[in-house]
Amino acid sequence: MAIAQGIEDLDVRAVEWVKKNRRTATLSVAALALVGGSLWFWWTAQERREIFAERALSTARGSAEAGNLPLASSDLSRMVSTYGGTRAAQEATLLLAQVQLLQKQPALAVGNLRKFLASSPREEFRGPANGLLGAALEESAQPLEAAKAYEAAANATSYKGVEAQYLVDAGRTFAAAGDTAQAARVYERVIKEFKSQSAAAEAEVRLAELRKSPPKEE
Repeated sequence: MAIAQGIEDLDVRAVEWVKKNRRTATLSVAALALVGGSLWFWWTAQERREIFAERALSTARGSAEAGNLPLASSDLSRMVSTYGGTRAAQEATLLLAQVQLLQKQPALAVGNLRKFLASSPREEFRGPANGLLGAALEESAQPLEAAKAYEAAANATSYKGVEAQYLVDAGRTFAAAGDTAQAARVYERVIKEFKSQSAAAEAEVRLAELRKSPPKEE
């Protein structure tokens, strides 16, 4: 009974406050409505932007699949610029790098991928982006930098098979750069941590070849 009476008293006081402060109450309700409307408009605008970005990505992907790489490259570049920040635009950045590699433009791919990784992309794209960066750096005759990118790709993915393959790529490029100690370290990690993956067998072969190779003269 006491609780019910207390609630009733609060209701009465609230009504009295509104009567005495009608202008303030009206402005408060209007402000809340405005904030709610703004949030709804922002959310729907973002949703529409994502939809338009997905459509643009689909069109650009179609050009790439049809073999029209110059058109795909142009469409993807424009799409990334127009819809930056959307998930589709981040996916388009990776597709653009693949197209640039197919067009023998690794330097462009390196620049775009480094900029993309510096922008803190979605977690799902960090592994593939570093993997593509490794491939682009390898194509640019920068094996040591490629090895570091491949290792970063491995550390950014949760798929064991993909992670193991990135590490094998890292070992291969470390070896190509002449850093046999780092190459051996990576191969040994694959053999120890990824025994059930096919990449472990490749790592064993490459590690054996590495140990058979005569040391380079200083």
